[in-house]
Amino acid sequence: MIKYIAKSDKNKTHTATIEEHANKLLKLFDNFKKSYSSKFDDKELNLIETACKLHDLGKMNYKFQEYIQKDYPTNKKLNDLYNELNIRDIPHGILSCCFIDIANLQKEFGFDDIDIKVLATAIFNHHNRELLDNNKQRIEFKRLNSIVNEDLKYNVEKCNEIYNKNLYCEIDGMEENVIINNECKIKNHYEFWLKFIIIKGMLNKIDYAASAFVYNKEKKDYEFGINEEDFEITADNASKYVEDAFKIKKEKDKKIKFPNDCQKFMKDNKDKNIIVIASTGIGKTEGALLWAGDSKTFYTLPIKVSINAIYERIRNENYYDKAKITLLHSDAVSEIMKEDADFGDALEKYGKSKKLSYPFTVCTIDQLFYFVFKSLGTEIFPATLKYSKIIIDEIQSYTPEITAFILYGLKVINDLGGQFCIMTATLPPIIKELMERENIKFETPKIFIKKDENGNSIKRHFIKFTQFKNEEEKDFNYNEILENAKNKKVLIICNMVKWSQEVYKKLKEKNKENIEINLLHSRFIFNDRKDREIKIQKFASTKEEERNNDAGIWISTQIVEASLDIDFDILYTDMCAADSLLQRMGRCYRNRIYKKDEPNIFIYDTKVGVGTEKESVYNLELYERAIRFIKEYDNNIFTEEQKLEYIDKVYNTKELENSDYVESIYKNYEALKNLSPAFIEKSQAADLFRAIDSVTVIPEEIYLSIIENENNIINEYLEIRDKEKKTKDDLKNLINKKNEILGFTTSVRSYKSLKSNAGIKPIELGKNKFDKIHIVDLEYDKELGLLESKANIILSD
Repeated sequence: MIKYIAKSDKNKTHTATIEEHANKLLKLFDNFKKSYSSKFDDKELNLIETACKLHDLGKMNYKFQEYIQKDYPTNKKLNDLYNELNIRDIPHGILSCCFIDIANLQKEFGFDDIDIKVLATAIFNHHNRELLDNNKQRIEFKRLNSIVNEDLKYNVEKCNEIYNKNLYCEIDGMEENVIINNECKIKNHYEFWLKFIIIKGMLNKIDYAASAFVYNKEKKDYEFGINEEDFEITADNASKYVEDAFKIKKEKDKKIKFPNDCQKFMKDNKDKNIIVIASTGIGKTEGALLWAGDSKTFYTLPIKVSINAIYERIRNENYYDKAKITLLHSDAVSEIMKEDADFGDALEKYGKSKKLSYPFTVCTIDQLFYFVFKSLGTEIFPATLKYSKIIIDEIQSYTPEITAFILYGLKVINDLGGQFCIMTATLPPIIKELMERENIKFETPKIFIKKDENGNSIKRHFIKFTQFKNEEEKDFNYNEILENAKNKKVLIICNMVKWSQEVYKKLKEKNKENIEINLLHSRFIFNDRKDREIKIQKFASTKEEERNNDAGIWISTQIVEASLDIDFDILYTDMCAADSLLQRMGRCYRNRIYKKDEPNIFIYDTKVGVGTEKESVYNLELYERAIRFIKEYDNNIFTEEQKLEYIDKVYNTKELENSDYVESIYKNYEALKNLSPAFIEKSQAADLFRAIDSVTVIPEEIYLSIIENENNIINEYLEIRDKEKKTKDDLKNLINKKNEILGFTTSVRSYKSLKSNAGIKPIELGKNKFDKIHIVDLEYDKELGLLESKANIILSD
């Protein structure tokens, strides 16, 4: 009897038949149901199982078997039919739909018309391939009947024992049951799309796992399909790790209260969606782990630096089983390699991370949420989130556009049955208001304020706000800063990199007493930036046992608002948006009580980076409202309660009804609601979510010093990259060399109107457009970083 192959390696030495592959999917799904069947209803489970059985039956077609099998018998009649229709092959997902036995499924499982359409659409699209002829023109289904009758029906008769099912329809009859293709136009598409993403997302997730070509250590050979226990790694009594860690802490410090009110609320409401607003340093992270419990969980933060920090903190504090937590972002494999000496194990962990196999994943929001654009190929993310919990930390840090994307994503997750936790120190009211309008259910308690030993709200900040009458006066008081820096740790936060460089130069000029002055911003090459980040955290440690009497000045930008765990004595800052202002205050007296009757927070209305132009950092209207209301608290202690009151005033939705800020959130949210499934390509969706307008660059002088070096790491990287066959050591070296090269790069805004005249090609680190490094003719100063000037940026092309 002829074998029908579903999978083969490149050399065609290892294969899996259609039956073996389908059975692997069913085995993985059976094991999955032991942990997560309660998250799905019976109909959903039956639809997923049916899709697993049928999705690859279309591979029995002649053209597929001819391609995948050596010495497959030639069928002249079929070859002539394909040539006559001017087509190379028919995507197997399309042909697999012909095996849907509607009558039997309706009888056995009670599937209705919508269920059949969902099933057919999921199978049809489980690989996103269009039906095109050799001239890239769309083909009408009815033209394929002659091939189907000659090919599939002939083959099915020979292997009827696989599922003992016959074709239920002609291929053009199947078309009416396929709703989502590249031109989806249906009414009430949201409800249909919700059902579809569950079935297709789970089919893709299980299919990817069953198709993985992995090394079996016991068999000492490669095979198709990962082990069942690696498909969904489950947590076991996860909360115990946090609880045990705090038992040890309480033995050292009897004053520690665990769980505190905030953490107790989160633990008691682990079966609900929650929004937690609480002071900095109150223990929201620990509370989130209690809320997560044993559930599959994704912990999201806005930027990679923050993700790496929280991942390391959870591991180092023993808050979670180290073997069952991972991280996922664009450079995750490099971070994982740092913790695992064996490269093969690190690569295996990263592979499982990408397949969303771990019970606890720390990641950037864009890794999961670009499914909101309803693109084919993104269904695996909402399907996984259906049986998971997601933690959104620092939601106030996102742009209005991304905030809208997140809120729509939470709407989908809520409607699918997943759970979310939003936790933040500041929450613009529009977020809760929009969620209530969209019937997204959540619990939100009173605001949790950090208290002292006597139960009083702790006092951390005394603010002084300064406005200027004349443009030329808009600057910091440098003499005062230098005087304070003689015996205090002083932090200056600027709104723009160029301005921070100017402030640094002015202070250096005025510094007559050899006070230590340092600069940190995003325009240092990554090697230098990393060194400075380590240095600033050592200088202004939040850990009581590591604090010292060192005095001096650090000048920085927004990058210290959330990503670095630091604690200074005095803060001087440009005025900025209200939420950013409170984040900046959190870098000063982070967990300490401030007892003096004089300011430790100095806010200057410099208006740097404020306006409506693209180059502006802050929206003018929100900036002016932030100023208007901060004046109410000027020259006084700024309590934790007042900070939350301040946010509510600045972001009052009624007063901002016609503002760009509110309009952007509502406009983008409504656009996603009205967007038809499959209208946007997957690659476009990722770009739309990230909205990246920067490029990776290497200063020309550094680039030339590398290529002129005897050990040219760029050439070494390219030599390995271009190898046709790569060993495990090659892959390890490729990642290490890539990281070494990236250490000499930084990012700048992309000015597309400028063309290159440098005559140097960019460095291609990969196929992704974000893996391209441009060479720029900007000067790089070891003290100041990249001296960016919009007029002289030259991108290599």
